[in-house]
Amino acid sequence: MKKTQMAAALAGVLLSAQLMAQTVVTVNGTKIDSDELDARAKFVQQQSQGQVKDSPELRQFIANEVVVETVVVQEARRLKLDQSADYKTAEADARRQARDRGLDKQPDFQANWKRFLNQVLMDVYAQHIVQQNPVTDEQLQERYNAIKTRYDNTDEVQIGEIITDKAEQAQAAIRELAAKKSFADVARKYSIDPEVKAGQSAISDFMALVDLKEARPKIFAAVQNLKAGEFTRQALNEDNKAFVVFYMSTRRKIAVEPFEKVREGLLNNMRQERVQAAVGALMQKANIVPAQ
Repeated sequence: MKKTQMAAALAGVLLSAQLMAQTVVTVNGTKIDSDELDARAKFVQQQSQGQVKDSPELRQFIANEVVVETVVVQEARRLKLDQSADYKTAEADARRQARDRGLDKQPDFQANWKRFLNQVLMDVYAQHIVQQNPVTDEQLQERYNAIKTRYDNTDEVQIGEIITDKAEQAQAAIRELAAKKSFADVARKYSIDPEVKAGQSAISDFMALVDLKEARPKIFAAVQNLKAGEFTRQALNEDNKAFVVFYMSTRRKIAVEPFEKVREGLLNNMRQERVQAAVGALMQKANIVPAQ
């Protein structure tokens, strides 16, 4: 089954109000029951001290997480990584810490311990992938050179957006900006975004213009020549629904740091890419069957 189809089918099962320890999904023959999702949802809520509420979206996230975990753990066991020295050492250390803290006396310890060991095994699998496909110095230097060529001495920007649903509202916002009124005040007045109306900033994090050009060419065309403090004099209407006024909050040059300063972070990123690719390949081959 295609993964997009799987996600849609799984969502339907998770939204059902009649899940009573029923199988929600089968992953390569391994059944995942609704009581596992219940336990994990409860754990998440406890860890968040009530800030995270139970919801269909939380259940969907947990279900997807359990599917990936199951696939990776199956592969790790196939590779006998659960018999490796790294795994056994990590398990022994964790059990000793749990015993010292009295966690092994808690009623839900065994269930949580099983999930914890799955996470340990996933970490060992990630280490295995990195060891089997190490990042070379040449690959690191090549990636750094590509980053430096793409970004060094180009501009990065912080852009504000005033999103309206009427052209007249957008034009009114433009008039007030032209009258030197505060962008934050104008955005709060005219934006249809409830978070902006409540006082949240309408200004984005920094983004490189070269990335914006590739990802959102129409927005790039609208803002590429703006200086800090300037705004678009005509609202952008991409979908005939929203009319957006853009404001250039900050514009500055990017200075890519020297190789040795970013080497460790770059190495970790490239290792993570290898692990993600390996997990992605496992997911593509996995037989994932939602309950009917």
